[in-house]
Amino acid sequence: MHVRFLSDGNEYRSYGGGNFSKNKDTGGVFWWTILITFLMGVATFCWFFSIMVFSHPEKPFNYRILAKFDKLDPLRKYSSYTVPGGKFLPSRDLLAEFFAFSHEQLAVKNDMLKRAYIRNYKQEQPIYVTGEYEVLHVRPLTDEDVVTSGWVTRARSTELEDVEVEIVMPGMKGADPYQVGDRIKLDQKNTFAAALHVQKFDHDRVCVTLMPLTYEGLAGKEGKSFKMTPPEKLNMQAYWPISREPDAEKVAVQGG
Repeated sequence: MHVRFLSDGNEYRSYGGGNFSKNKDTGGVFWWTILITFLMGVATFCWFFSIMVFSHPEKPFNYRILAKFDKLDPLRKYSSYTVPGGKFLPSRDLLAEFFAFSHEQLAVKNDMLKRAYIRNYKQEQPIYVTGEYEVLHVRPLTDEDVVTSGWVTRARSTELEDVEVEIVMPGMKGADPYQVGDRIKLDQKNTFAAALHVQKFDHDRVCVTLMPLTYEGLAGKEGKSFKMTPPEKLNMQAYWPISREPDAEKVAVQGG
C-alpha cells in the first residue's frame, strides 16, 4: 500500500543544505524598523526640547510656549519680611560690578537676571540697587513694552552720572508718578528694587532696569505710596531697556 501526503514541497531540501522554499517577505520588518527609529528620535527630541524650554524661560519663544500651556508660576509680590535675600549695590559698586563685562558676558548675565525673576528667585538671589536718583523722564507703559501696564521712570544717580536706572512700576494707574527733577531714594528697607537688565552704552555709561519686588515702597512728594501689582505676563520680545533713548539702538553696546 502506498500512502501519499499532500505537500507544497517546502520540506524538500537539497543535498547542500539549502531549501526550495520561497523567500520570506522582509519588507515589513524593514519599515517597522524605520518607524520605531523615527519614533525614538522624536521622543528624544521632545525630551531635550522640553528641558531647554523649562530651563530657559527668559527666552521669548520659550516664554510664549510656557505661557500658552500655563506652565509659568505667577510672579510673586513679596513683603519686606519675605523678600529674597541678595546683595545691595549703590551706584559706584553697580558700575564696578559690570564695568569689565564683555558683550557676551553681559548677555549671559541678563538672561540669568530675567530667569531668576520669572522663577521668583527660587534658585538665584537678586541684585538690589540703592542710592538717590534724579528723574530724567517718565512715561506710561504700552503693549509694546516688557510690562504692558503701569509706568516707567528713568533716573540718573546723583552720586555718579554714568549710572542710570529705569524703575518699572507695573499696574500703577493715575497721573504721572514723578516729574523731571524729582529725587527717588532706593534703600534696603522699603523699595527692594531688583535688577532685571543691565545695558552698557558708549563712554561706559550703564542703565539698569529695576523691579520693586514688594511692589511698594516708592512714594511721591507728598509721601503717598504708589500702588503697584505684579505683571500677569511679560512681553519678552520687547526691547530692553524699556525707556530707551532716541539713538540708543545705534550707540548702545547691547547687553542681551
